Amino acid sequence: MLRNRLLGSVFAKSVRDWLTWTIIAVVALWLLAAMYVAVMSTSGDAYVTMLEDFPEALSNIYGTQDGSAAGMALAGMYSIMAPIVLLAYAIGLGSSAAVGEEENRTLPVLLSSPLRRRSILAAKTAVVVIGVIIVIAGMWLGIEVSAALFGLDMSQHDQLAPAIQLVGLVLLFGALSLGVSAATGVSALGIGVAAGLALASYFITTLLPVVEELAEIAKLTPWYLYSGAEALYEGIDPLLLVIALGIAAVLFAAGAYRLDRRDLKG
Repeated sequence: MLRNRLLGSVFAKSVRDWLTWTIIAVVALWLLAAMYVAVMSTSGDAYVTMLEDFPEALSNIYGTQDGSAAGMALAGMYSIMAPIVLLAYAIGLGSSAAVGEEENRTLPVLLSSPLRRRSILAAKTAVVVIGVIIVIAGMWLGIEVSAALFGLDMSQHDQLAPAIQLVGLVLLFGALSLGVSAATGVSALGIGVAAGLALASYFITTLLPVVEELAEIAKLTPWYLYSGAEALYEGIDPLLLVIALGIAAVLFAAGAYRLDRRDLKG
């Protein structure tokens, strides 16, 4: 009973600590959704024409779209803006979950309780996972509200599928940041490795298919577990989603294992 109350306290403290960042992420995605929908509802055809004239490499960066104003708005959100905001959110909080208390010199207070390090990490990670789901759900709602306000018909697009597929990508890189930070005790290293790999895998996945001989290599990156599904038009790819979540679980387990055996600061 005491252990459950203490874990609840860790969970509640993490919610309070990260609530501001969650609100910022939701508001940012709402504003971006409103911007994309407003622009595409008034000048979507011009942007579609412009994108058709782009070199293949540049059009691939924008993501898959069907040549409609709604498709352009959703591609801009789900291929570019949503991953940027959500990865920044998950990578930052993942690192903080692993070593935030340690770097802030508040760890001794937690360790004075009868809680194992991995239990504390699990409680904090649960808050990150819930936060990611809340932010993605908020973004989904923001897009729907914006479409209704600006009169952009999205009935032909299933934006719930890419929202769910995005969960796997975001948790994978959040878990990578957590795992590296937990193993090394350095938050900057965890953030740097996760952000660097996310950026590299994005460009490899989007640019290599331009060269036919290198197209298969693009399927070996973490980013392909998200973009390869083309969920906006093909629906959820359960296999790619399960692989992404499985990798995230392994990275978390590795970080928790290393955290239990590392000499902690503070």
